[in-house]
Amino acid sequence: MKDSSPTSVELFVATGCSHCPLVLKELSEQLKIGTIAELTVVNIAVDNTRAEQLNVRSVPWFSLSNNHSFMIFSGNYSPKEIQDWLQKAENTNGMNDYIEENLSNGELMTVAQAINIQPTVLSSVIAMLGDEETSMDIRIGLDVLIEQFSGSKILQSYTEQLKKIVLSNVVRLQIDALHYIALTGDIKNKSFLLEQAENTNPQIKEAALEAIETLNDLID
Repeated sequence: MKDSSPTSVELFVATGCSHCPLVLKELSEQLKIGTIAELTVVNIAVDNTRAEQLNVRSVPWFSLSNNHSFMIFSGNYSPKEIQDWLQKAENTNGMNDYIEENLSNGELMTVAQAINIQPTVLSSVIAMLGDEETSMDIRIGLDVLIEQFSGSKILQSYTEQLKKIVLSNVVRLQIDALHYIALTGDIKNKSFLLEQAENTNPQIKEAALEAIETLNDLID
C-alpha cells in the first residue's frame, strides 16, 4: 500500500569513484521524472563533514527518506535495484522488506547505522518483533539489533511500544518484550516489571523477575 510523503535522497560520491556516476545518473533520472522530490549530492573529496556525521565509510552511499521509511545503501546498485527500493520506500511495509533483506544478507550493522541516523527505524524493528509472522531467523537478527542499543536513549524512547507487546496475548512475544524493556536500562521501567512479576501466568512472572535482574545489573 502506497501512503507516503515524497521521497528525498541524499547521495555521497567521491572523485575517482567508478560506481558513483552510475548511481548518480539513475537518481538524477528519478528526480527528473518525479519519483523523488529532492536529491542532495555531496562530494566527500571536497567536503566530508556531513559524511563523518553519518559515519559514511564508502561511496557511493545514499539514503531514501520519507514520512515512514528511512533506508541507507552503500556500494554499486543497478538502475533496476534503485527503482525497486524507491518503490518499496513508498509502501507502508517497505521498512520490513528493507530490514529483512539486510538481516538475511548479514548486513545487520547497516540497519544499526540507519537507526543511529534516524531512530524511528527502531520502531519498525520493534513492530516486526511484535508480529507473530516474523520468522525465527529474522527474529534472531532483530534481537541482536535491540542488544546493540542496550541502555541507549534510542531504545528508551520506544518503551511504550514494547509495553504494548507485553500487554498482548502472545506469551512468547510478551516474554521477549519484557527482556527488551529491561535492556532500556531505565529505572523508571522497574515499576512496570514489578507489576508483571505479579502476573498469574507463571511464564510471564518468571520472565518479569529475570527482566528485573537484568535491569538492576544495567543500572548498577
